[in-house]
Amino acid sequence: MRGFLTVLLVISGLTMATSTGVAEDQVIRTVKGGILDEAKLYVDKLPPLTTVVIHPLSATDADLVNGDKKEETKKMQVDGPKMFADEFVAKLKGMGPFTEVSALDAGSAAPAGALVIDGKFIEMDPGSRAKRYVVGFGAGKSGVTMEGSVKSADGAMFATFQQRRVGVMGVAGGDSMGKLIADTKNIADDLAKFLSEWAKGHKLK
Repeated sequence: MRGFLTVLLVISGLTMATSTGVAEDQVIRTVKGGILDEAKLYVDKLPPLTTVVIHPLSATDADLVNGDKKEETKKMQVDGPKMFADEFVAKLKGMGPFTEVSALDAGSAAPAGALVIDGKFIEMDPGSRAKRYVVGFGAGKSGVTMEGSVKSADGAMFATFQQRRVGVMGVAGGDSMGKLIADTKNIADDLAKFLSEWAKGHKLK
């Protein structure tokens, strides 16, 4: 009987684990439909840290599990991570309250006492310009989705999140590459606003 109970506990622990390796029962609050589509908070308030760093986002073929992959996708897999980081850093610097915000090079360790952003793109779909132009009503829309985490430099989890942006309009259906770029930068802006508002103790929804 004791062995049976041990197996049950092990299985239970596995089912509660998230993709980040943190148990679901450690989530104290889930915010949906706010600044971000979804944010799971592991602490109610961020610690009073002044430095934020972001690692290069991953955008491999294996990461992109949603949407269609097209020629524009391949270019964004290369350019998108830096584009995102540059936009995020610039936006968060302007919003505060953090005094040091920077993008780390691949393989670089986060400085002690920093908030660390990690993440990956799971969708980079340029959609169809022809469908946006001819059909409309949301047909052929572009989509970019990013998911990630906010941790301390020593690995303590503060939050996990997901955000998606879509493009449905534009002159003659809109340029597909331009829509992917805009979607990517908009998500970076959304994430910067989320962190800024959370750090200031403001509402996230």
